[in-house]
Amino acid sequence: MRRKGLVLGIAVFSAWTVVANDRYGDPLPEGATQRLGTNRMRCSVSDLCYLPDGRGVFAVGGRIEIWNLAEGKLDKKHDICKNGITSIAPRIDGKALLVADSGGNVHEWDLTEGKTLRSWNTNQKGLCRALYSPDEKRVLTTGSSPPTLKEWDLAAGKDLVLITGKMHYFQEGIYDHEGKTALAAGGAGSDEIVAHYDLSNGKLLKEWFKDYCAYTRCIALSSDGKRLLVGSRHKATEWQLEGYNLLKTFTGHHGHAVTSLVYCKEPDQLLTGSRDGSIRRWDRTKGEVLLRWCPHNNHVTRIAVSPDGKWVLSYGGSLVAETSMETGEPRLKWDRHDQPVAAVAFLPDGRRVVSGSADGALRVWDIQTGECLRTIPGANLGAYAVAVSPDGARAAAGCKDGVIREFNLSDGTLARELKGHLGHIRFLAYTRDGARLLSSADDGSIRAWTTDKPDPVAVLQGHRGGVLSIAISPGDKRLLTGGRDGTVRLWDLTESKPLKTLEGHRSWVGAVAFCGDANRALSAGYDNRLLLWDLEAGKVVKEIEHDRRDYALTCSADGMRAYSAGDNCGVAVWDIESGKLLREMKGNARTVHGLALSPDGKTAVTASEDTTLLVWTVVEK
Repeated sequence: MRRKGLVLGIAVFSAWTVVANDRYGDPLPEGATQRLGTNRMRCSVSDLCYLPDGRGVFAVGGRIEIWNLAEGKLDKKHDICKNGITSIAPRIDGKALLVADSGGNVHEWDLTEGKTLRSWNTNQKGLCRALYSPDEKRVLTTGSSPPTLKEWDLAAGKDLVLITGKMHYFQEGIYDHEGKTALAAGGAGSDEIVAHYDLSNGKLLKEWFKDYCAYTRCIALSSDGKRLLVGSRHKATEWQLEGYNLLKTFTGHHGHAVTSLVYCKEPDQLLTGSRDGSIRRWDRTKGEVLLRWCPHNNHVTRIAVSPDGKWVLSYGGSLVAETSMETGEPRLKWDRHDQPVAAVAFLPDGRRVVSGSADGALRVWDIQTGECLRTIPGANLGAYAVAVSPDGARAAAGCKDGVIREFNLSDGTLARELKGHLGHIRFLAYTRDGARLLSSADDGSIRAWTTDKPDPVAVLQGHRGGVLSIAISPGDKRLLTGGRDGTVRLWDLTESKPLKTLEGHRSWVGAVAFCGDANRALSAGYDNRLLLWDLEAGKVVKEIEHDRRDYALTCSADGMRAYSAGDNCGVAVWDIESGKLLREMKGNARTVHGLALSPDGKTAVTASEDTTLLVWTVVEK
């Protein structure tokens, strides 16, 4: 018997020490049982490129990451420098990488051995680019401000020429096709934004192209070296290098600026990336758009074409995407939100949740498998509040345009729109009998809606500013609200009238919850305090100070435990009576704005700005 007990103990210990993985095989933080969505290829990237074998290289801070893009897996990562990397450029054979960093250093990195081959300081401020010459015996480096170009003998690490530009700054510098001259782009303070220099003597050959706002972000040379592509404030232009003649103008980008561009493998096609997150594929001879797609939600700052010409690697809005040149569709389709997740609510079965995101979609998830069961578009300008009806048939989304949209969960169709609020919807909650839906918004009001009427049956007013959170008491007779005016307010839901105004917080009240019954409540303020209230007396009976701001709060059914989430990037478990922190589980990459507790009180789900949700076991089963 003793021996069996020992074996069991070891098994339990081993189970707790094994690192759990999500459905994609990525490790989960301690205490988490699943991740809903994924953060793969979602990071801050300063530059990217393809290797000859089709793998992608990303510069992330001071390291490079090498990805198998066909499988969406990270192959290797190398720490290159302590400074942030500003550019990367592969050698033709793909065995080495030229790296520039913000400290003015250039490193040649051996990708096979994982070590530095050579490194030197350029003494250029704002070093933004380092490129191999066509024969790979020299290196061209570009300093931003003051605008400088330097050419180096790669083997000796010695500078060959120094060029100081007339522009306010340089954004980019590249070799011509033969490596005898250099082209630089920049502007802001000069009428001309493109310059051409002779590298043998550093002389300016030509400075040209005036454009609105007088700056350019990117340039590219055609494969035959005869044409130059320039991206500027509101268009892209193509120039013939011999004679510097304008060949074609490419306009119509939403959000104006062309922030990245590249020639395709097909010589008569090119790509432009824009501030609106879109990529356009053009017929360069006709100046016509062949295809437009939107893999990003913000500036497309980097773009590259795969060696076989079939794929487009791009970066924008903290996301690296690889999409089809032919269709614009992603090579790999991951179940995930594209923007921060603001809210989450459980379905009655406790096995599924609905999340709402700034990307304008609701998603229904299986919390055990991590699978997205349904995506529901149509939450205009983003869903920042979510509630599920007690029967699990409907989900309501509170949108930034001030409209509440209720969807049928069975098929994702829009059931109805509720209009009346004049600002951003902040919180939604159904009464336990399902007869009413309560909403709060930035207009300072709380509204009650029934299933059979398009207009609210009650409007509660009193908060001086937006109402950030609401909670409905057991029995559906009382309503608790927290607002930007720093007050917690108690309302009679039956008669739709105010009962008490509770003052104690020194800043906005971001979340409220009833504790077990209708007589006690907990509130979370932006003053880094949790306050426990005796609602009958209207007084604070306990104050919990901590080092974080909470944006979401809920309590166990028995009123003994509280769960809070916010900029601690996880969920905290509190003993309400003692005010002690019992447990804290962290693992979201960014701030948590949504928190939901399962009907059995054993599982919590956090919704984060990092675009994912984490499922946590808060009470051992």
